[in-house]
Amino acid sequence: MIDTMTAVYRPLPVPLSAAVAVLLTACGAASASAPPAAVSATSTTAAAPASASATTGAPSVSSSAPTAPSSSAPPSPTATVAPAPTPRVLAPPVGLAWRRVPGSSAVRVATVDGGAVSLLWLDQTRLRFHYVPGYEIPGGPASSLDTAVSTWLPRMVAAFNGGFRLSDGAGGYYYRGRTVAPLIGGRAAFAIGKDGALTVGVWGRDLRMSSSWVVVRQNLRPLVDRGVSMAAPGDYASRWGNADKGAARANRTALGMRRDGSVVFAYGADVTAYALARGLVRAGVREAVVLDMNRTWPTGFTYAHHGGSVTGRPINPAVMRPPSTYYARFKKDFVAVLAR
Repeated sequence: MIDTMTAVYRPLPVPLSAAVAVLLTACGAASASAPPAAVSATSTTAAAPASASATTGAPSVSSSAPTAPSSSAPPSPTATVAPAPTPRVLAPPVGLAWRRVPGSSAVRVATVDGGAVSLLWLDQTRLRFHYVPGYEIPGGPASSLDTAVSTWLPRMVAAFNGGFRLSDGAGGYYYRGRTVAPLIGGRAAFAIGKDGALTVGVWGRDLRMSSSWVVVRQNLRPLVDRGVSMAAPGDYASRWGNADKGAARANRTALGMRRDGSVVFAYGADVTAYALARGLVRAGVREAVVLDMNRTWPTGFTYAHHGGSVTGRPINPAVMRPPSTYYARFKKDFVAVLAR
């Protein structure tokens, strides 16, 4: 059970920053499994969207006789205030046993394939996504927001790994106004806008260059396309990335999007790409992009905040890195999921 992996880690409090900005290849040395961790962090209050409200006070009462209004004075109009719109809240896909996790009602976890594949469902109407490039991978430009932990940690409710090395030729990479590696038509990608919204699709068909993008990260052809798995049971081992010693089964991750805009991240423990895609299809994913694979690079965590500390848990017991991996900038890129 995931609960058995909980541990506490408390460095110094992390200072806040007012700025909140808006996903590790397949070749890493194995590391020992480490437990979840808790780190001190200064909490912030998410800016609530403005809502119209009206307060009607009780009218004052006079004991004197009423005075007839002047015929020259126009009648006072009656002020009406439109009710505040009700935010659209999404529901997790039916047919799977989703469980709530501490930290956010916008995050749910389910397992399929006998527990080998864990699915992380994210209601993006109540969340925003913040991409943090690794200090080595994928390379290219960086900004102060990439090293300022206070821009993601105080509101982080989930996090997961990014993609392959650019040298693997799996696709292009655009970040903060610079094309580090050319984006390739027909390759799957995830893109995050300046508003923190995340989109998954095929470059040149679903996604095109826009000044609103902060990052576009490609990785191979789509694993799921228009609701159909692009992986097959008999795929050759290297079709979806080279695993350790050419093995067909590996720890794998992928990121998908449903028709309603909600996001589903998948972590598979020692699975084929076909098994991972099958889990995403069960969750109603329309488009999915492969992320990382192999033993230690794939991750997937949820986080809960308690006062000045944050505690992380892996979404699958096979995750080999501790949740504290993303309490600071890491060697490889990752995506922090933040409460709005």
